[in-house]
Amino acid sequence: SFTYSQMDEQAISENVGKPFLPVGSYPVGIGINSVTNKLYVANQFSNSVTVIDGNTNTIETTIQVDNFPYDLEVNPYNNRIYVTNRGSNTVSVIDGSTNQRLSNINVGESPVGISINPSDNRIYVTNLGKESSSLSIIDGISNKVTGTVELNGLFYGVAVNPLTKTIYLSNLKNHTVSVLDEKTKNIVNNISGGNIPTGININYIKNVIYVANYGSNYISVIDGKTNKLNSTINVGYDPVDIVVNPLTNRIYVSNNGDNTVSVIDGITNKKIKDLSVKPNNNKNNGNTDPILNIPIHLTFPLLANKLSLNPITNQIYITNTVSNGVIVIDGKTDSVVVQLSVEIKPENAGTIECNNSKLSSQSFWLHPINTEIKCTAHASRGYSFDFWSNMISDNKNPITLNVTENNLLVAHFKPAISTETYIGMVAAIVGSTSIFAGWYYKRRERSYLNKSMNRIDF
Repeated sequence: SFTYSQMDEQAISENVGKPFLPVGSYPVGIGINSVTNKLYVANQFSNSVTVIDGNTNTIETTIQVDNFPYDLEVNPYNNRIYVTNRGSNTVSVIDGSTNQRLSNINVGESPVGISINPSDNRIYVTNLGKESSSLSIIDGISNKVTGTVELNGLFYGVAVNPLTKTIYLSNLKNHTVSVLDEKTKNIVNNISGGNIPTGININYIKNVIYVANYGSNYISVIDGKTNKLNSTINVGYDPVDIVVNPLTNRIYVSNNGDNTVSVIDGITNKKIKDLSVKPNNNKNNGNTDPILNIPIHLTFPLLANKLSLNPITNQIYITNTVSNGVIVIDGKTDSVVVQLSVEIKPENAGTIECNNSKLSSQSFWLHPINTEIKCTAHASRGYSFDFWSNMISDNKNPITLNVTENNLLVAHFKPAISTETYIGMVAAIVGSTSIFAGWYYKRRERSYLNKSMNRIDF
């Protein structure tokens, strides 16, 4: 579990009641700048890119781009984001430091896949045309197309290995992965694997290439030294995308057919588990266009839940097209997590402790979904616990909760008599009683003495 601090109330309310981070309409592509911890999501039907602050898991802003943005890639070295717009045949360039769109670059027909070689600042875009495909090459300095490679087939995914200067392209039509030499721009090999290869990702440290095969329900493992198929690993139904954490050697595969993410051990090439990423939310089941309110049928490639990973925080993000959201996976536990935000009223009146994690006001905690947590309210000096609200209405302390979605837990405290005040009050009462008793007995003795003197006078 992860604990984060300082969120504003509006940001908290946007996520409450949902098992995902809400974004635009029909999100597909997703990318992260691991340096700034900013997440970028391409929303097809909103013609926009949602910017999410990874430190708070809240929307920072929304940037309008061209028509039907599909996929995107982030260059962390110059903080530029490149978005493929399949509806306008362009690539939008965004400045990550200002969240402003800089320009639109004309490329081939229906651009979908994109990959960046950060070492020479080159961007590669696959254009999934109706009759044939091509690869557009963009200079990241001038933001202009410097070359186009005509391809035989229907090419979808692309990945660049900057260390070997090799480009890998998935061919939907020929069911192969083409290997292209970055220097000569010639295809040097075609690797047969599974049916309808889609997403490609590379472990640069091991020089191993992983390919998701949509029509075969397994991924291909390719040796980057020989560019030959090494093995295959069975995953879920209709795998479309894949990411690799080179630090942990874990591979994550997004499976469209059963709404799961397969977790694979890169050392043994064995599947560890399948994680369910089907949101428990019926507000948008994906069968109706949210703008036109007409029934539609979503299939690949319009429907593609894509992945991104931050190796520093070890968090994996997956878009969920039918729910218009992004789901978070904790790479340490390999579990889907939801966000429990906490608030304390009045402020600084106490703290909340959940499963031994102390939380201050307006902070949040990422916790595995569908699991129980025990929360205790601890009052500060001068306060006592009163009751819980929002997620649960109760005056018991501690409480046990079952977390199934992002939620808000508020602890209310009330002023209480502190120990020092109590001792002071007791001392004051005792002192006042002693003074009164002394005065009373002294007056009584004086009265008795006066009576005695009167008797002596007579």
